[in-house]
Amino acid sequence: MRFEVINISDVNELAKLYVETFNAPPWNDEWSMDTASKRLSQMINGQEFYGLKAYEEETLCGMIMGNEEQYYNGKLFHIIEFCVKNDLQHKGLGTKILHEFESRLIRRGIREIILFTSREDRTEGYYHKRGFQSYNSMVMMGKNIN
Repeated sequence: MRFEVINISDVNELAKLYVETFNAPPWNDEWSMDTASKRLSQMINGQEFYGLKAYEEETLCGMIMGNEEQYYNGKLFHIIEFCVKNDLQHKGLGTKILHEFESRLIRRGIREIILFTSREDRTEGYYHKRGFQSYNSMVMMGKNIN
């Protein structure tokens, strides 16, 4: 597997993977190339952004990205997006991508990784199996105002 650091010129390639992945189960979102490109561009252009894309031969098989945040006791990294190409899932590629990413974050002086994910076995369970814990002291909440 080959890894490359993500930059703004990668947006179109990443948006295709993003739409394909997140418009499928279990998410069933409704991303278009335009909305996915806009979201990814905003992230990539954000302060302290860092991300990797992963290839097997010449096939883009996954990506992981987010931003570094300073906290009172050190730096943490907030993973915002992480996906593996649908037809390549359940083959260990996501684990390889995550391990490479964690190694690179350690070299960058990061002491903790945080993320938000769905409360279901396919998503939350995936992270539990890889050493992440659900924080009972935090909750993601929302309110529809329209």
